[in-house]
Amino acid sequence: MSLMKSRSEITREITREITRRAERGGLIIRGDIAGPYEDLFGDQPVNGRSINVSDLIVSFTRKFLGDFAGLLAARRKFLLRVAAGKARYGFTPPGSVVEDADGTRRTAAQIRRGMIDHFLGRNTPHRWSLNPATPVAPEIVRPGLQGTGPFDDLGMAMGAVNTGATGATSWMADWEDAGNDKADKLYRAWRNLKELLAGTWDARVYHHPDKNKDYSIRVGRPEWPVIFHRVPGIHLRNRQMALARADSGDAGIPAMIPALIIHTLNNFDAQKNRDSGIYFYVPKIETPAEAPLVARLLASLEETIGVPRGTIKIEMLNERARYAANQELIMWVLRDWLVGPNVGRWDYINSRIEMLKDRPAGVFPDPHTVGMTDPSMTEYTRRNALLTALVGGFPIGGMSAVMKSPRAPRDVNEKAVRSIWFDKLRERLTGLMVIDGKSCDLYRQSWVATTEEEYVRAGSEPLQAPPDGLQALADRLTGEERSKLSALGLLDRSGRPSPAIVSVKDLDPGRLYSRQSWARLFRRPTGPITERGLRYAIYMSSEYMFQQLNGNNAAAIDDYLSGTRLMNDFATYEIFWHWLWTALHHQSRLTERGEITKKGDRVTRKLIEYLLDERDEAVRYYFANQDRDGIRSRFDRQLAPVTMAILRRQLLHPRWIMYGSRVLLSIIESPDSERDRILDGIFSVSRTGNRVGNAAEYVYDIFPAGRKTKKRKGTRPHVTRA
Repeated sequence: MSLMKSRSEITREITREITRRAERGGLIIRGDIAGPYEDLFGDQPVNGRSINVSDLIVSFTRKFLGDFAGLLAARRKFLLRVAAGKARYGFTPPGSVVEDADGTRRTAAQIRRGMIDHFLGRNTPHRWSLNPATPVAPEIVRPGLQGTGPFDDLGMAMGAVNTGATGATSWMADWEDAGNDKADKLYRAWRNLKELLAGTWDARVYHHPDKNKDYSIRVGRPEWPVIFHRVPGIHLRNRQMALARADSGDAGIPAMIPALIIHTLNNFDAQKNRDSGIYFYVPKIETPAEAPLVARLLASLEETIGVPRGTIKIEMLNERARYAANQELIMWVLRDWLVGPNVGRWDYINSRIEMLKDRPAGVFPDPHTVGMTDPSMTEYTRRNALLTALVGGFPIGGMSAVMKSPRAPRDVNEKAVRSIWFDKLRERLTGLMVIDGKSCDLYRQSWVATTEEEYVRAGSEPLQAPPDGLQALADRLTGEERSKLSALGLLDRSGRPSPAIVSVKDLDPGRLYSRQSWARLFRRPTGPITERGLRYAIYMSSEYMFQQLNGNNAAAIDDYLSGTRLMNDFATYEIFWHWLWTALHHQSRLTERGEITKKGDRVTRKLIEYLLDERDEAVRYYFANQDRDGIRSRFDRQLAPVTMAILRRQLLHPRWIMYGSRVLLSIIESPDSERDRILDGIFSVSRTGNRVGNAAEYVYDIFPAGRKTKKRKGTRPHVTRA
């Protein structure tokens, strides 16, 4: 028997020792992360201080865990009350009190009046604006595209940096909807980001071992897109860490906490040395009661590293209906840090499906027919810009998901390139306003999810064009494109850009927060409910779920309706499966004849199960063809039947699941026997909220007795509308 230890044995011993040390300090880090990524968790030099990442994660978790639990419980309670007819969505009443992170209180009416007073230049006691103490760096607000995607693949991360040469002025590295959370991918992404920002890969070539391709950074630092880090929403837990507690077992760590801390402590000095900063994207905040948690986290982080209030800047995703209803109140709470909110299109559509889920007449039309040219989406886009402009902020546009496909004919890919050009021109025109006589050009940045050069150039052009160049762009519109923009009021009869006219009377809170404004913003889109839409939604849901369980959250899926590809993440997946659930739950009537249905037929369990079986068969046929042709898939095909089984259980389950992502994340690395047990626990939960397992508690935001939610002294719970 050899006394020599293998490399793998030595590695296991090291990771076990690191895990033991972490446990003694209160933080349990999974062994495959603790050892290989020890450098991310240790002492970091930050602004002349030495701060331990693990210790700060423990400190913040102990300090804020109860806040996360309380806010998630409040979300769950609100949805249950809406379903029971005891609460409803709406603008926050004028007399409701909102409190910021410092304990300052204002009524909704005072905040709204102060917002308007700022724009009109009135010096009143409640006047306020964004970033009053620490201004926004000019690098953040350069016109151009904001790219987004995961960073675990170093070659793709280098490609993201290189988009600075083709019109991307900002890039959001994603640790949430498109962040690949399997094995060590999130931590690989953090290391890639750290090395790129530190200059480790400047003037070096990275040879990709899987793609057999060389990558390098081809742009100088002045051309780099500004780096933002998208943190997970408050609804997500970190899967690789836990907080050891003697009283009630190990506690899950809100994923937002390590994301904020790892990026800030590892990269603050590198960014400061290059005259840049630490910038975050914050997703899925819904109410002004949730916003103070983000503010306290940012303020505590700034205090820890010894920088003034507002040094760290954030942009937010206006991607939930309740955020849109409370935008000005949330902006007020986060006024020291917020650059501006973006148009989070897909999660926003998903949240509107959720908003109407309890009304049979509220079931959305086929989701693929609801686009940004729907009047309610134009109202949402314009309102996001208007309210942000009133307080001196910088609004950002939304994601264009249509992509080129390497397998598509040239004319189809040209259509994809044209689609992003049109999308960004539409958004730029939507941001043209004359507010009380002042001309405003508000949408100068917008999102894209690919590094493909032709595509990025096409999307950048409308955003970077000078104001006097917009007419030349409008002159290049086709007749169909011009008709769409004219119908939205973005072009006049002569085809000239037509800014929205906003008078002082239009700014009166009585109008901004009227029933008419609510109807324009949240009316159900018109459109069909069809067998074709059901089949397409099952296809898109299952395609995404399969890729996600294989560790790919940013999934380019072939769109068989258009021939292009669509970039999907958790947001689009939630749209499709939630819509299917509502159509089945209310047994909606089909509005057109289908292959196996007639106009007027109901969406029944029998129909959904038939379409699921049909999809099952299509998947088996696809893999059989791959076997026949000798094609080796990069994905684990054994997860295909698992995917279909989960989708079937989700759709047939009687209870609303707010985030299907949490179901998938609960089982993504589980062995078969454990996976089945977890799923049985999730889908056997009764409507009374009986305690089941940790996964079910996570999925349904159930916090058993003993894990107390936290209510801060001196705050009033925000239990009003929306």
